[in-house]
Amino acid sequence: MLSTSQESHGKAEDIQRTAVAGLVVNLLLTLLKGYAGVTAGSRALVADAVHSLSDLTTDIAIIVGARFWCKPPDDTHPMGHKGIETIVSLFIGLMLLLTGVGIGIDSLKALGGGGMPMRPGVLAVAAAVLSLLTKEYLFRWTLKKAGETGSGALAANAWHHRSDGLSSIPVLIAVTAPVFSSSLMFLDSLGGAVVSIFIIKAGWKVLQPVIGEVTNSAPPVKVVDKMVQAAKGVDGVISIHRFRARMQSGGIYVDLHLQVKGDETVSQGYMIGKQVEVRIRECDSSIQDVIARIEPFSPCGDADNCQDLKK
Repeated sequence: MLSTSQESHGKAEDIQRTAVAGLVVNLLLTLLKGYAGVTAGSRALVADAVHSLSDLTTDIAIIVGARFWCKPPDDTHPMGHKGIETIVSLFIGLMLLLTGVGIGIDSLKALGGGGMPMRPGVLAVAAAVLSLLTKEYLFRWTLKKAGETGSGALAANAWHHRSDGLSSIPVLIAVTAPVFSSSLMFLDSLGGAVVSIFIIKAGWKVLQPVIGEVTNSAPPVKVVDKMVQAAKGVDGVISIHRFRARMQSGGIYVDLHLQVKGDETVSQGYMIGKQVEVRIRECDSSIQDVIARIEPFSPCGDADNCQDLKK
């Protein structure tokens, strides 16, 4: 059986290998689209190459960050290092938002400012098609790896790949439409404005759980209800209260008070508490820790506020 340190190291390597693959693909696409854009005279394709170049920053952030956030808990970080992954996800989400807003603004400005100075050729069209197909495959593969490793940052990077693929759609239209008619030049700017909305939406999808973690928000209601019902279903539990669940550092942390019979032994109360913790952990794979406090049953519902128990 692998130790916690070995398991963490293996997960970090898997995440890093996935990010390295994305970095290599982005670098090759940047060179291809840049060359094709300059050769064919396509401003849209050159801009798309710059977008792919910006994607390298998120790949590098994950390659470097995974080494740290996969480390097991230690004396200085007793809750683990997953907070670093939250920071990386925040960075990726902001990059997506800024990219989407930037593309949207540029597209709207260009919408009334004329089209490309020359018609691109077959090379530009081929580069745009290859970029779209490659980034879509990279998105699906990276998202699958994110599920296998449980990495939120890797999932965020997958959506960044998707945003780059989406940005290739207006580029494909821009380099294809002029082949048929110069009057269709405006589709470049219009398509860019539409796709910018999808990119911004992808950025918000990445940022939503990150904001929840940073602000210690509660998990989704369905998850909370499932955990509460699991705790109530354990034999020996009379009632529960002060149930608190929060999202933090890439996981869910839970604490609650359990009321059991007042004549239960310490050992019996301990076993009931352990069963509750196990049942709650089974409710969701992202649950990192469960702390159950045992109380003797009191009619007032809360042993801390029951005067009879305080005498």
